[in-house]
Amino acid sequence: MVITRHLLFIFVILTGCAEHNSSANEVIEVNPIERQKMYLAQERAQIEAYIVSHELDGIQRNGFGMFELGIIEGEGKTAKFGDHIIYSATVYLLNDSGIGQYTDTVELGRSEMETGLHESLKGMQEGEMKLVLIPSFLAHGIAGDLDRIPPQSPMRYDIRLIQVGRY
Repeated sequence: MVITRHLLFIFVILTGCAEHNSSANEVIEVNPIERQKMYLAQERAQIEAYIVSHELDGIQRNGFGMFELGIIEGEGKTAKFGDHIIYSATVYLLNDSGIGQYTDTVELGRSEMETGLHESLKGMQEGEMKLVLIPSFLAHGIAGDLDRIPPQSPMRYDIRLIQVGRY
Protein backbone atom coordinates (compact mmCIF):
# COMPACT_ATOMS: atom_id res chain seq x y z
CA MET A 1 0.00 0.00 0.00
CA VAL A 2 2.83 2.38 0.88
CA ILE A 3 4.57 1.51 -2.40
CA THR A 4 1.36 2.18 -4.32
CA ARG A 5 1.03 5.61 -2.69
CA HIS A 6 4.65 6.44 -3.52
CA LEU A 7 4.18 5.32 -7.12
CA LEU A 8 0.97 7.34 -7.38
CA PHE A 9 2.74 10.35 -5.89
CA ILE A 10 5.65 10.04 -8.35
CA PHE A 11 3.21 9.60 -11.26
CA VAL A 12 1.31 12.77 -10.30
CA ILE A 13 4.52 14.79 -10.02
CA LEU A 14 5.90 13.53 -13.34
CA THR A 15 2.60 14.11 -15.11
CA GLY A 16 2.36 17.64 -13.74
CA CYS A 17 5.92 18.41 -14.85
CA ALA A 18 5.32 17.02 -18.29
CA GLU A 19 2.28 19.22 -18.78
CA HIS A 20 4.14 22.24 -17.47
CA ASN A 21 7.10 21.73 -19.80
CA SER A 22 4.95 21.36 -22.90
CA SER A 23 3.11 24.62 -22.21
CA ALA A 24 6.42 26.45 -21.68
CA ASN A 25 7.55 25.42 -25.17
CA GLU A 26 4.32 26.37 -26.92
CA VAL A 27 4.59 29.02 -29.62
CA ILE A 28 2.04 31.78 -29.43
CA GLU A 29 0.44 32.22 -32.83
CA VAL A 30 -0.20 35.79 -33.95
CA ASN A 31 -2.48 36.40 -36.88
CA PRO A 32 -0.23 37.71 -39.72
CA ILE A 33 -2.70 40.46 -40.53
CA GLU A 34 -2.77 41.62 -36.92
CA ARG A 35 1.04 41.47 -36.76
CA GLN A 36 1.24 43.69 -39.87
CA LYS A 37 -1.29 46.14 -38.42
CA MET A 38 0.80 46.37 -35.24
CA TYR A 39 3.97 46.97 -37.25
CA LEU A 40 2.33 49.66 -39.40
CA ALA A 41 1.01 51.42 -36.30
CA GLN A 42 4.49 51.30 -34.76
CA GLU A 43 6.08 52.66 -37.95
CA ARG A 44 3.51 55.45 -38.20
CA ALA A 45 4.28 56.43 -34.59
CA GLN A 46 7.99 56.50 -35.52
CA ILE A 47 7.27 58.81 -38.46
CA GLU A 48 5.06 61.06 -36.33
CA ALA A 49 7.78 61.28 -33.66
CA TYR A 50 10.25 62.29 -36.39
CA ILE A 51 7.87 65.03 -37.54
CA VAL A 52 7.58 66.40 -34.00
CA SER A 53 11.31 66.16 -33.21
CA HIS A 54 12.25 67.92 -36.47
CA GLU A 55 9.48 70.54 -36.12
CA LEU A 56 8.11 69.87 -39.61
CA ASP A 57 5.20 72.28 -39.27
CA GLY A 58 2.77 72.14 -42.16
CA ILE A 59 3.66 68.62 -43.28
CA GLN A 60 0.62 66.81 -44.67
CA ARG A 61 -0.26 63.12 -44.90
CA ASN A 62 -1.31 62.10 -48.40
CA GLY A 63 -3.64 59.28 -49.43
CA PHE A 64 -0.78 56.76 -49.68
CA GLY A 65 0.38 57.11 -46.07
CA MET A 66 3.34 59.32 -46.92
CA PHE A 67 3.95 62.75 -45.43
CA GLU A 68 4.91 65.66 -47.71
CA LEU A 69 6.13 69.17 -47.02
CA GLY A 70 6.61 71.67 -49.85
CA ILE A 71 9.91 73.56 -49.66
CA ILE A 72 10.05 75.47 -52.99
CA GLU A 73 7.16 75.91 -55.42
CA GLY A 74 7.68 74.99 -59.04
CA GLU A 75 6.82 76.98 -62.15
CA GLY A 76 7.24 74.59 -65.05
CA LYS A 77 5.48 71.54 -66.45
CA THR A 78 3.68 69.19 -64.07
CA ALA A 79 4.96 65.60 -64.01
CA LYS A 80 2.55 62.78 -64.78
CA PHE A 81 2.96 59.05 -65.27
CA GLY A 82 4.65 58.25 -68.57
CA ASP A 83 6.75 61.45 -68.58
CA HIS A 84 10.52 61.23 -68.72
CA ILE A 85 11.76 63.27 -65.79
CA ILE A 86 15.05 64.36 -64.31
CA TYR A 87 15.05 64.71 -60.54
CA SER A 88 17.52 64.90 -57.70
CA ALA A 89 17.15 63.34 -54.26
CA THR A 90 18.92 63.29 -50.94
CA VAL A 91 17.95 60.24 -48.91
CA TYR A 92 18.06 59.71 -45.14
CA LEU A 93 16.99 57.11 -42.61
CA LEU A 94 14.82 58.49 -39.82
CA ASN A 95 17.81 58.39 -37.47
CA ASP A 96 19.21 61.19 -39.73
CA SER A 97 21.99 59.08 -41.19
CA GLY A 98 22.47 59.97 -44.82
CA ILE A 99 22.06 57.23 -47.41
CA GLY A 100 23.05 59.20 -50.45
CA GLN A 101 22.47 61.99 -52.92
CA TYR A 102 21.88 61.48 -56.61
CA THR A 103 20.32 62.80 -59.80
CA ASP A 104 18.42 60.41 -62.05
CA THR A 105 16.41 60.31 -65.27
CA VAL A 106 13.40 57.97 -65.24
CA GLU A 107 10.10 57.30 -66.93
CA LEU A 108 7.66 58.20 -64.18
CA GLY A 109 5.47 55.29 -63.17
CA ARG A 110 7.40 52.73 -65.19
CA SER A 111 10.96 52.77 -63.89
CA GLU A 112 12.33 50.51 -61.19
CA MET A 113 12.37 52.77 -58.18
CA GLU A 114 10.45 52.99 -54.94
CA THR A 115 6.67 53.22 -55.36
CA GLY A 116 6.57 56.07 -52.86
CA LEU A 117 9.07 58.04 -54.90
CA HIS A 118 7.00 57.63 -58.08
CA GLU A 119 3.91 58.85 -56.24
CA SER A 120 5.77 61.79 -54.70
CA LEU A 121 7.19 62.96 -58.02
CA LYS A 122 3.84 62.65 -59.79
CA GLY A 123 2.14 66.05 -59.73
CA MET A 124 5.30 68.03 -58.97
CA GLN A 125 6.19 70.99 -61.18
CA GLU A 126 9.59 71.66 -62.67
CA GLY A 127 11.68 73.48 -60.09
CA GLU A 128 9.57 72.24 -57.16
CA MET A 129 11.29 70.86 -54.10
CA LYS A 130 9.72 68.93 -51.24
CA LEU A 131 10.52 66.77 -48.26
CA VAL A 132 8.78 63.38 -48.22
CA LEU A 133 8.60 60.80 -45.44
CA ILE A 134 7.91 57.41 -47.01
CA PRO A 135 6.86 54.35 -44.96
CA SER A 136 8.91 51.21 -45.53
CA PHE A 137 6.24 49.42 -47.54
CA LEU A 138 6.45 52.20 -50.16
CA ALA A 139 10.25 52.57 -49.90
CA HIS A 140 12.64 49.61 -49.77
CA GLY A 141 10.19 47.22 -48.12
CA ILE A 142 10.73 44.27 -45.86
CA ALA A 143 14.30 43.54 -47.00
CA GLY A 144 15.78 47.04 -47.21
CA ASP A 145 18.44 47.30 -49.90
CA LEU A 146 20.65 44.58 -48.35
CA ASP A 147 23.38 47.20 -47.99
CA ARG A 148 22.91 50.55 -46.21
CA ILE A 149 19.13 50.52 -45.73
CA PRO A 150 17.98 48.13 -42.98
CA PRO A 151 14.85 46.01 -43.39
CA GLN A 152 11.52 47.77 -42.87
CA SER A 153 12.96 51.29 -42.72
CA PRO A 154 10.85 54.37 -43.34
CA MET A 155 12.82 56.94 -45.32
CA ARG A 156 13.14 60.70 -45.76
CA TYR A 157 13.60 62.00 -49.30
CA ASP A 158 14.40 65.62 -50.12
CA ILE A 159 13.45 65.69 -53.81
CA ARG A 160 13.62 68.32 -56.52
CA LEU A 161 12.03 67.95 -59.94
CA ILE A 162 14.49 69.35 -62.47
CA GLN A 163 12.85 68.68 -65.83
CA VAL A 164 9.74 67.07 -67.37
CA GLY A 165 9.90 65.70 -70.90
CA ARG A 166 6.97 64.34 -72.87
CA TYR A 167 7.51 62.01 -75.81
